[in-house]
Amino acid sequence: MIFALATPVAQSAIGVFRISGAGCCEIFNKALNKPVSDYRKVFLRDVVWDGALIDRCSVVFYSAPSSYTGEDSVEVFCHGGLSVIKSLTGVFLHLGFREADPGEFSRIAFENGKLSLNEAEAVGDLIHSEDESRGLLSSEAVAGKLSNMIKALGDEVDALRVFIEGSIDFSDEDYDFISEGSVDERLFEVRSSLVNLIDSSLVSTKKLTKNRVLFFGPPNTGKSSLFNRMLGFERALVSNIPGTTRDLIDSEIFYNSINMELVDSAGVRETDDLIETKGVALSGNEVLDSALVLVVLDHHTESLAEDFASILNKKNHLFVFNKSDEGSPKQVYDCVVSAKSGEGIQKLKKMIFDSIQNTYKGSKKTFIVRERHLVLFRSALSSLDACIDKISKESDVDVAAEDLRMVRATFDEFLGVKYPDELLGDIFSDFCIGK
Repeated sequence: MIFALATPVAQSAIGVFRISGAGCCEIFNKALNKPVSDYRKVFLRDVVWDGALIDRCSVVFYSAPSSYTGEDSVEVFCHGGLSVIKSLTGVFLHLGFREADPGEFSRIAFENGKLSLNEAEAVGDLIHSEDESRGLLSSEAVAGKLSNMIKALGDEVDALRVFIEGSIDFSDEDYDFISEGSVDERLFEVRSSLVNLIDSSLVSTKKLTKNRVLFFGPPNTGKSSLFNRMLGFERALVSNIPGTTRDLIDSEIFYNSINMELVDSAGVRETDDLIETKGVALSGNEVLDSALVLVVLDHHTESLAEDFASILNKKNHLFVFNKSDEGSPKQVYDCVVSAKSGEGIQKLKKMIFDSIQNTYKGSKKTFIVRERHLVLFRSALSSLDACIDKISKESDVDVAAEDLRMVRATFDEFLGVKYPDELLGDIFSDFCIGK
């Protein structure tokens, strides 16, 4: 039996504990002034231990399998004082409950068939969502929309395998299984659905989820000064000596209810300094994992704009001219600012916000998926294409049936019907303790 605090460890109005495991309702009743005998209803009870009142709490009991985990479960809503949370934790431990590992509740829910593996992963993505648009995409997956779509495609693949294997087992019969089952057309329909799914999926990474905004460009253009000005305090070391920033420095800001992670990076230039070289390499790698790149230039580096544009290619970016207090730029920029005076800073914040928002709104994505999901979808598409090719040529039909079996196996791995043993540990270790 496990328990965990499902709310942050901080002073607040309420705190919420979760308990799960066979018999946990009966055991927790021992700590209540009056037993709870009904399920899925809210009861007001005193939690008493060693004759002392710990807290007056709202308590909800759930009986298996009608709970999040599929096991007997309890939810305890207490006052959010740190002393109360500490005392209740002591009560749970004395009752014999074990503190849950990260993601253990969701892992139990998956193992008990309450969630598919994708739905369980989407719970983690929903928790880490930093803005409304990606929160909604994660919610769709939690609700089972993506899993149901893959299940439907898997069922269709199974149905097509029946016709293909029938043509092999009864090849001497006067019956065209492939034609009668419209196998060709139905295979293309499955392929079209899978391609649309891949095209409409947004790959989630920890860095992209945080709306990372990278300050990028040559040294000594005021990237760190602009970084500090955006934050409103001195976070990065500022110097007129090129190459001062040698590592990535990040900090978070909120703007219009969206959380953005600003990342200051080493200036991009050729250098013999080993440490600075590593910092420059980190800056280049960070470009790929950033939602938006701000290319910061000044009077002395305007000629490098075209070079940086070629480096970024199609990456979402804005060209920012800094040090406007020293004079106007010779070229056209997305935004002109002065980190020293503060000119243009509010405009730049709004442009960053709009750019990030438009990236996800304009992409018309339907689901947030993980890199492992995309790898599985592409593997399934490759096997499907191999099957279609063989069926169209009316050759190696027995191998075509094996191709379809591989497609189905890939879908099963996505759903968690079959999975490598180490996969679950990797997935659920990233969850919150109380989830």
